[in-house]
Amino acid sequence: MRIILLICTLFFCIGSSFAKETEKHVAILISSYGEEGRENLSYDLEELAQAYLVLHDNNIAIDILSPKGGAVLVKNNKDDLTYIKRFKHETNALKQLSSTISPQNADFSNYDAIMIIGGNGAMFDLPKDKNTQILLTKFANSEKPLAAVCHGPAALVNIKNTDGSYFVHGKKVNSFTNLEEHAFGGDVINSLPFLLEDKLKQNGATFVSNAPMLPFISVDNNLITAQNPGAVAKAAEALVIKLGLPLKPRILFKDEASLLLIAQARNSGSYLIDIELSANSEKYDLNYLALYGFYSYNLAQTKQDKRLELEIMQAIARHFSHPMYLSNLIKALWEQDLKQEALKTFSNLKTNYPDHEAINKLDLLLKTDS
Repeated sequence: MRIILLICTLFFCIGSSFAKETEKHVAILISSYGEEGRENLSYDLEELAQAYLVLHDNNIAIDILSPKGGAVLVKNNKDDLTYIKRFKHETNALKQLSSTISPQNADFSNYDAIMIIGGNGAMFDLPKDKNTQILLTKFANSEKPLAAVCHGPAALVNIKNTDGSYFVHGKKVNSFTNLEEHAFGGDVINSLPFLLEDKLKQNGATFVSNAPMLPFISVDNNLITAQNPGAVAKAAEALVIKLGLPLKPRILFKDEASLLLIAQARNSGSYLIDIELSANSEKYDLNYLALYGFYSYNLAQTKQDKRLELEIMQAIARHFSHPMYLSNLIKALWEQDLKQEALKTFSNLKTNYPDHEAINKLDLLLKTDS
């Protein structure tokens, strides 16, 4: 009996030791620039939460780093989201955010990879902080995977290789685009130190991207970059794969699933939105679909893209009703000379939202151009 217990104990010790030796450890880097009063210049909490949960659910140990170290701002405006609740209450994340590790105190050898989270704050402190740049240079000059999402690649623009060339030079790189910055960064764009897409191109990167708001990930050897919040979770999964781990299946985050549905509908036909929302509406967030539809037509760069985005807008309108959304749809229909559909939608707007402030202006537009 003692021999059996001894053997079991031995195997348990060996197994525990092996698990510790093989456990992957990832540093997540966030900006510490944001504070009370300038929350819009912080890291993006939703991006952090999604990346953190993907890594956590794949049994990866995580440390959260920030240039200043210590406590960072934690927003609460999205606390109703299921994954934010889980991030805050079912993981160690809030404790870590109350005492982030400064790059100066981070041991590079402890980490198998690093992931850089976006948000406007990443444009201000990550490219300039001396110790952050030293740590990132070590990753850049190693074989360890490095992922950066949305504004996160700003941290890499000044990093150089051992031969003095820019790290991003000659690499396929993705990030928040100029079009997205102009569309959604109106409150900060004039104070940004640079436009990220421009800076990456200036330093020799081969910039690749998707249409505004749609997910896109670029993988160039051990460098993983993602365009916007809709691509963050998939970028984290790409990092898991780069670490040589089997990827666990998961249910997509609703905002992620919604933008992925849009991307698929742009390729497979707008009616895919009707099919999915009829069969699996619980998987999607109508507000994210509507947000896309509200902006996408005006952001389209060609006549063909405008007609495509208009079809997407119309599909979303069959499931989502809001006076501002309908107003945009009416203008787009009228611009595309789909006058009967515009008038029908205008009638719908007047019936359901008779007091909406845009009705008089739209009425004048439709009469003037008739």
